[in-house]
Amino acid sequence: MTAGRFRPGEVMQVVVLSVALLVVAVSCGTGGLETTETFQPEAIVSTSTSTSATTTPPVVTVPTNGWVQVGGQTFNLLFTCYAPGAGDVAAIGVGEHPDSGEWIEALIQGFLGQPYVGVRVGESTRYEAVLDEPLNVYVRDDTISVGAIRWERDLDLASGVGEPAGYGTVLVECTDYEAELPEGY
Repeated sequence: MTAGRFRPGEVMQVVVLSVALLVVAVSCGTGGLETTETFQPEAIVSTSTSTSATTTPPVVTVPTNGWVQVGGQTFNLLFTCYAPGAGDVAAIGVGEHPDSGEWIEALIQGFLGQPYVGVRVGESTRYEAVLDEPLNVYVRDDTISVGAIRWERDLDLASGVGEPAGYGTVLVECTDYEAELPEGY
């Protein structure tokens, strides 16, 4: 490399590396969460008049603090935890589907007498715990957990009928809690 000039393809490498470093720097400010979800961006193809090269960008790691298992699929999500009242907890998680890239949202609610666990994938698929079995949401040492969930896909709450989607569990590590639930909850 000569002073002040880049060879073809080096500019793209510098841009990709700069973006990756920015994402890592922003991620470091999230409280030091222990688990991570890894996203591998598509390869970048750069061409010039004399050569053609493929540059694979670095892997970008996004912190997560929990996961939801639905049947054979596990979704690693970034949760925000809420403690709106004595003994009540809720956690709202977001992330991407590892195969399709669709947006995922999860709601874990541990309100006395009103436990709820639900996951929405994209705009059309919902998974919820069946209505005819007990659902226990546990909180211990800043960990919210729900075990032995029997999932139903697109459950009709009025009739209690949905498509069986297997069994699963939930685990969320809360390092801090918001005092009030989000607007519209």
